[in-house]
Amino acid sequence: MRKVDAKQHAILEFSQLLLKDPSSKVFLHRLLNNKELMEKMVFVLNRTMLANTVLVSELGSSRIGFQLEQGARRQEEVSLVNGRLVRHVKRTRRLCINDPLEAWEALENFEGRLYTQFCFSGEVPKWYLDVVEPNPALPVEAEPASEGDETGDIFREQLDIALWIILLRQEIDEALAKKEPQRFYQAARVYNQLMERCLWEFE
Repeated sequence: MRKVDAKQHAILEFSQLLLKDPSSKVFLHRLLNNKELMEKMVFVLNRTMLANTVLVSELGSSRIGFQLEQGARRQEEVSLVNGRLVRHVKRTRRLCINDPLEAWEALENFEGRLYTQFCFSGEVPKWYLDVVEPNPALPVEAEPASEGDETGDIFREQLDIALWIILLRQEIDEALAKKEPQRFYQAARVYNQLMERCLWEFE
């Protein structure tokens, strides 16, 4: 079975189920007749970290009935709170549509890959598993740790330490400027400990 035919088969199978948003059927049937858009579709088991996605749910699924997202981005921000490094993840998106018919208009001139997720009320059927591809934004699982993985872990740890050092240096400068000795000594103590562990040199 060719790739496009396999996708068509999956869409046909899914469209015969009871869907959470009934107008999703219209969207799916239009999709079947749009060869250009079909070729841009990639089926996935989850949409995590992907920018351009569409989600359609079977009745009984815990997920939203329908959603099209374009330009979704996750942005990490790091800040220093009470001497601890805290990561905040912000999620933004250029477009989010929950109406299948409005979504179709938004896809008229779509470029790139459209990652598609069908959500089921029960077990994921084999015909869907046959067409899904790995989410390219997530790491490949289940392989034993290699030397390269350990190197990556060390690099990430060192990057965290370096970020700490940069933030603590700002904290120290601010404490000096405001003449806050207790804040200065607390930040300086942690700063010196981290400098000993850091493999990079700071001027």
